[in-house]
Amino acid sequence: MSALRVLGVGVCLPGTDKPTEALNPAVTGTAGPGWLDVAAALPGRGYKRLPSACQYLLAATAHALADADGALSAVGAERRGVVVGTDNAGMALLEEQDRTIIDEGADAIAPLSAPYFAMSLFASRLATEHRVNGFTLTVNSPRTAALDALGAGARALAADRADVLVVGATEETLPAGEPGADGSDTGAIALICARPDARPSAPSYGTVRIRDAFLAPGASAHRSLENAWHALTEEADGPPRVDAVVDDSPVGEAVLAWLGNRCADLTASPAGAGALTPLRHLTDALAARDGRGRILVTAAAEGNVAFARLDA
Repeated sequence: MSALRVLGVGVCLPGTDKPTEALNPAVTGTAGPGWLDVAAALPGRGYKRLPSACQYLLAATAHALADADGALSAVGAERRGVVVGTDNAGMALLEEQDRTIIDEGADAIAPLSAPYFAMSLFASRLATEHRVNGFTLTVNSPRTAALDALGAGARALAADRADVLVVGATEETLPAGEPGADGSDTGAIALICARPDARPSAPSYGTVRIRDAFLAPGASAHRSLENAWHALTEEADGPPRVDAVVDDSPVGEAVLAWLGNRCADLTASPAGAGALTPLRHLTDALAARDGRGRILVTAAAEGNVAFARLDA
């Protein structure tokens, strides 16, 4: 099974830049606009007019790179990769552009932010910032995008596409009136990752393995979830601790009920609108450095389910 070794963690969340505070209740609620001090978080020119979600991603990555102590710069640009997961990084920007076109015409759109109607630009800007010439990938699966990004990164490392990756997620608060706007994910988290056997002398947070499943409408949850669960737990010593990040959709309820019959040490948490909440839970587990492995599970109303196993 493909895996990632986490060498560095960086967060940019409302009210904190510390991984140990990734689940602080103060950063869980929806933040108002302008909460990031861009000049302090990203000193230099060319950042002020970038879309907010791009600023969050660049700031989180800067923290992760500092935490990883040169892991990315130690390899050539052609051996670096970027994988970014997001659901809503561009929705507020798209609404703003739509209103500008309606009220003033397309010529009034800000030139620097105009290209970011394409979701791939958030990861591309990060790749340009840090001379990533290996590959750049954006993952947009609802709710599971961040864990899907980790899975895609693990497969890329196993296929020798790169030696070191920046893997993360970034989200912006949904526009008012959009479903889930009051519980929007906001901010970014970045992880610096390598193969499990790379840089054996370098300190790390642990190893992460990803498996996914899909629940078709009306289908039994058991077989699809059982396969992913077995792949992650067959070598586990005793029942694992499980954190479930789900909503109240039929898929979320089915996954939670299934997990309730599989494990005793289960904690359920509400999911925000976006892909960032599951990664905040994983970041909290990584930062705890308590030596305890655990499994994180999240699911989307559309049927996507993602499992992450952390071996601390």
